[in-house]
Amino acid sequence: NCNASPRLGVILNYTPVRTLFVSEPLRNTIAAIDLIDDGVIFRVGAIRRIHSEALNEPIDMAPAEIETENPNWASNTTLEEGADFYVANRRDNTIVRMRQDGTVVAVRRVRLANGRSLGNGRLNGIAVSPDGSKIWVTVTGHLAGQGNLSGAVLELPAFPE
Repeated sequence: NCNASPRLGVILNYTPVRTLFVSEPLRNTIAAIDLIDDGVIFRVGAIRRIHSEALNEPIDMAPAEIETENPNWASNTTLEEGADFYVANRRDNTIVRMRQDGTVVAVRRVRLANGRSLGNGRLNGIAVSPDGSKIWVTVTGHLAGQGNLSGAVLELPAFPE
């Protein structure tokens, strides 16, 4: 359903400061929440918000480079130290590559393989391959020129810094 309630995306930067990045689609921002801990319990530290004209209902995020050194605690939502991240924008079907300080590196519009727009389809999720070469996005809603197809998973090439 194209009118599904917005979901939130979360990614984690683990060093030098543990920071949770949380998409805020209704505010067109990303919250950067520093986590502090005493070795047992995590607590919220500083909270800042990333504002950018490139954010247009940011629904989900994924690291441009995934932390892969320690599979016991890292996952596909853990940023490699200092890595950029991708933001999937639901309203305009764009993907933003962004630095952790909020600087926009590049913006790409998601289109079908034949070059057509997604029609009524809207981005809903994003993931990156472990080697960082591919981006996968989920799409909800009816896709232009695809018959009765509603929803899809699209594979896209990653884009550089």
